[in-house]
This record gives sequence, C-alpha cells and structure tokens, in this order.
Amino acid sequence: MEDHSALKSEDVAGKDLFALFADLRGRNLVAPFERALKGESSVLSTALHHYLLLLPSPLREPGFSQMLQTVRIAPLRSSGVICGIVVVIEDVSQRESQAATLNRRHRRDEVLSWALAHFLKSEEPRKSIRQLFFKIAEHLDFDTFFLYLRDIETGVLSLNTFGGIPVDLEGRFADYPLFSRAAELRETVVFDSVRDRSEADYDLLKQAGISAAVAMPLVFNDRSLGLLCFATWSREAIAIDELDLLTTISQYLATAIDRENTKLQLQKAKEELSRHAQLLEQKVEERTARLQETISELEMFSYTLAHDLKAPVRGMIGYCNVLLEDYGRVLTPEIILIVQKLARAPRRMEALIKDLLQFSEVSRREIVLSRVEIEPVIDDLLALRAPSVREATAVHSPLHAVRAHRALLQQVLSNLVDNAVKFVEPDASPKITISTEVVSQNSPSTRSRPLLFNSTETATQPSGAAPEGTIPPDVRIWVRDEGIGIPPEAHQKIFGIFERGVTVGAYDGNGMGLAIVARAIQRMGGTCGVESGPGKGSRFWIELPSA
Repeated sequence: MEDHSALKSEDVAGKDLFALFADLRGRNLVAPFERALKGESSVLSTALHHYLLLLPSPLREPGFSQMLQTVRIAPLRSSGVICGIVVVIEDVSQRESQAATLNRRHRRDEVLSWALAHFLKSEEPRKSIRQLFFKIAEHLDFDTFFLYLRDIETGVLSLNTFGGIPVDLEGRFADYPLFSRAAELRETVVFDSVRDRSEADYDLLKQAGISAAVAMPLVFNDRSLGLLCFATWSREAIAIDELDLLTTISQYLATAIDRENTKLQLQKAKEELSRHAQLLEQKVEERTARLQETISELEMFSYTLAHDLKAPVRGMIGYCNVLLEDYGRVLTPEIILIVQKLARAPRRMEALIKDLLQFSEVSRREIVLSRVEIEPVIDDLLALRAPSVREATAVHSPLHAVRAHRALLQQVLSNLVDNAVKFVEPDASPKITISTEVVSQNSPSTRSRPLLFNSTETATQPSGAAPEGTIPPDVRIWVRDEGIGIPPEAHQKIFGIFERGVTVGAYDGNGMGLAIVARAIQRMGGTCGVESGPGKGSRFWIELPSA
C-alpha cells in the first residue's frame, strides 16, 4: 500500500478504514466487509467495480487513470474465532489494458473484414458508404460523415453523400474550402480541437457542432478520386489507432470506386461504340441503297441509250449503201472512197452498241446457278464459227463440270475464242486449246485488284449447293492461244470497259469483249485472269465453283 499510495503504515494503523477511504460507503462497498466478519468471503471483479481502493494506475495510457483491481475480502480466523478481515488486492491494469487492446484489434479487424467484403460485392460502392458509416460510428463513436467524389470526365470535386449535419448547413458543405484543400494535398488531414480554432474556415464546423474531424483522400493508382471525412461532436481529438483503421477503409473505398468508375467508363464506351456502329451501319445502308439506285439508273440509261442509238446508226449505214448502189456510177472515185469510210464508222459504232447492250444484259440478267457440262457449250459455240476456227480449236477432255449459268458461260467462252482468232500475227493461223483443272479456292489469282464495276449483287444459289461447313473445290477453265500476246502492264486493265492490250489501230475492237467476260464471271461468283507476254501467246483462265 505504501508503494501504491501516499499513505504510511504509521498514519493508518488503528484508524477507521471507512474514514480513510470515505468513497467506500458512497460506492456501497461496506457490505463485503460486514459479510467477512460473519464468516463469508467475497470477490470484487474489475468488470463490476473497476477497483476497491482509489489508487493511481501504473500505466500511462488513456483510460487508465486508476489502478484496475481484483479483490478478495475474507474473514481472518484464530482458533476457530473470527478476529479480523484479510483483504488481497491484485493489480490487473496491465492485463485489462492488453485485453482492451486485443478487443479493439478484434473489433477493428471485424470492421475491416466487413468493409472489404461489402465493397467487393457492392456494384455501387458510392451508394453504400452510408451503411459503412453506421458500422464505423458504432465502433469509433463518430457522429457525421461526408463523401466527396470527382467527376469522371471533368475531375470536379463535389459532395456526393453525407449524414448527421443540420439541414440548413447542407448546402454550405457542398463546396467547403477546408475539405477541398485537404483533397488537393492527397494525404490524411486531422482537425482536432475545432472549438478552440479561431480561423474563419473552422466556423462552419463549429456551427455543425463538430469538435474533431479527419479527412482522407481517396487515391488509386495515383488518381485522385475524392475525399472521405468523419467527424465527432463529443471528442476533441482523433486517436492514432483510429486513423490507421480509417486510412485502410478509405483505401478499400478508393479501390471500389475506381472499379465502379472503370465499369461506368467501359459501359459508356460500349454504348458510344454501339451508337457509332448503328450510325455507321445506317449510313452504309443509305449509301448502299443510293449506290444501288444509281447503278440501276446508269444501267437503265446505258441500255436505253445503246438501244435508241441503233436506229440512227442503221440509218447512216443504209444511206451510205444507197449512195454506193444507186449513185455509184455518177460519183467520182474520191467521193466513193469517202462514202466507204463513212460507212465503216457507223458499222464500228453498231458493233460497239451491240457490245454495250450485251454488257448491260449481262449486268441485268437474273442469274440462277446450276450444273453445266462444258463440252456441249463448246460444241454449240464452235458450230456457229467458220470451219477454220473449228479446225484450229483443240479440246482436252475430259472437261470438269462447273456450277454456272449456261448462257453466260457460253458467252464468256465465245468472247475468249473470238479474241484468240482475232489477235494473231498477219498471215498466221490461230491455234486454240481449251482445258480444265481442279484447284483449291485459295489458288493464286493474277488479277490483284477488283474490277472497276464490282456489283453488290450475289448469284442465287441452286438447291444442290454444298452444305454449310464444306468448301467444294473450284474448276479453272483455260483458253490458250498462240497469238500476239499481251504485255504484263496491261494484264490488270484489259478486263475493264473500253480497255485494250494492243495498239488501237492495229486490230479491230472496242475493248468490251473482256469486260463482258469479267462481268459475267463476277455475276456467277467466279474470278478470271490471264498469263501472257508479247509474242508468247495468251492463257486466259476463268474459275468457277465445281459442280
């Protein structure tokens, strides 16, 4: 007792215990002594009484100003007679302090676990901060909170949610400079002893009844997301261990809000991408419709123009024939030569009009693909040619069947045969070879760019088309000749309209034959090309799906 109090043994010997420690009567602690004199023992616990005698605590910790004691009050016997009382006081301050620390840690871990689990499963963590506040307020005795968040796009800090402040002050906290500066610092700021502060910035906290507050920035990956504040009305300071807990929770919240912001940005990006895609698709559909309409109008115009030009051209040819037949005897040789030249021009025009009408018909014709045997097609087209052409043509059988439109295929082969007959050296006889081979669909094509008149149309598939998931091979049909050949720089352009691979004046032609070939093959879903060189002849090929 001398070690733990200011009393000496000589000062207390023979004195009344309840006079020395008068608070025992006020705390109703006389009864255990009276029971001890009657032979009963009593135990006073720290949980119920904290202490028996008011002694200073050996600990220098907040909340431990008095020594915490566990006390046993028992009778003192001598020869079976009660002659006094024995009081044993045990100092349990250290034990209780450790127990309180463990309890605080347990409650802290419990709050952290709850907060982490809550934020992990929460789809909108910014809306769940109110539930979190009540959990923290229960543990740390806070009375109010504020959550400020930055706009994802503008970065402007604004009050998102709050609780526990007077209604008439809510608007003033929306843009509170004290908290705004704390957000810019990106570090935890503590406002202790608010009532003692004389700065004007603290007036609003005083009006709200706040005595202490803490502001924690919400930062994730070096991005400032906002500010979380807690405040109390009853305490003048925020403890260090409380700051550790609040800092950890603010980190949890920052992670959850960043996840939510990322999700919102991703959702917004998806919506914008979807809107752009829809807008692009709409524009493509509109432009495709306009393009198809323009193509149809151009095809109709070219067909109508070519058809209407036939009559005046035939009239010019007819009048030239009348001049030569009826008035040839009175015309001078110079005039007859002029009339003959005049007659040749409309004949070339008539051939051009015929080819234009043929090209237009190929573009407008309804296409239905079916199995086509090539030998009968070649027999039909050779039957319409001169005997010399039939003799010059060699067919290497067997020829593989293709999926095509018979009339178009015959027209294609006819144009290729006519070219082989036409483009030979003067006084030379044509030699033509027709054969086929089966190739895969990824076989190389000599034509590296699409045709200038590509169409958006697709050929109608026959009922016997290959089932989905299988890729049938293609058949390449070769038409070889030993003519004058075509220079490499002309291989790409000769399939275009009015394009020719030789000097214009050397051979007759208007550059429509191969254009008709390319357009017809395109309508049937195939490709075409050429292998040739000057003086080496030409090897034209057309590729169509195998039947």
